[in-house]
Amino acid sequence: MSSPDTEADATPLRGRAREAQSNDGAILRAAREVFSEWGWGAPMSEVAARANTGVASIYRRYPSKTELVNAIRVIALEKICELAEDCAATAGTNDNPASAVEHFLRRHISEANGPLMPLLGRRVGSTDEIDALSDRLEVALAAVIAIDRRLGLAPDHYGPGDLMLTVTHLRPALTLDRERANEIHLRELDYVLAGIRAFAASGAEPSGRASDWDEWLRMNNADERA
Repeated sequence: MSSPDTEADATPLRGRAREAQSNDGAILRAAREVFSEWGWGAPMSEVAARANTGVASIYRRYPSKTELVNAIRVIALEKICELAEDCAATAGTNDNPASAVEHFLRRHISEANGPLMPLLGRRVGSTDEIDALSDRLEVALAAVIAIDRRLGLAPDHYGPGDLMLTVTHLRPALTLDRERANEIHLRELDYVLAGIRAFAASGAEPSGRASDWDEWLRMNNADERA
């Protein structure tokens, strides 16, 4: 039997509720595009123009730039969590004995909405919701890497912080169409995967100190939360 929440979620939205949801989606999509291009200095007028709405409508939904930016960050974190969890569940099995790290990175490059946004968290800090999603992501990425360690495709010193840095380096904004940009990113991924596997096979370690998850969070947030 469906729960009340499930039934409520399945009920189609009507009238103003449907329009409000559609407008909110348009605002968030436009904001992601504009902030990706402009960074923190993105003008709300440009977001409004791309969302085909008014600046006042944006501020009614998101009273400050901080709230709008954090809404985008939440959506991005939710999507990458879901991707990592799916890859951890489907790769490295008898039906799919391939690398989970490769599966995750190839899908992330191919399925992401666009180039990674600038580290806007440095401007606005974290929230309880973002902290919870960050914890969820660390667990999911650790599960992805554990599969490759078991297959001998990733060294013990390669962790979730390294994997997120790999994502960052593999997806710079390029002034190319999406198909060509993805082709370049996937080519570079082949080189990266060869390097990770070479370290796994040799037992050697790269130069420098590894970046752990706490450091990754510090790089992406203006404040540190307990």
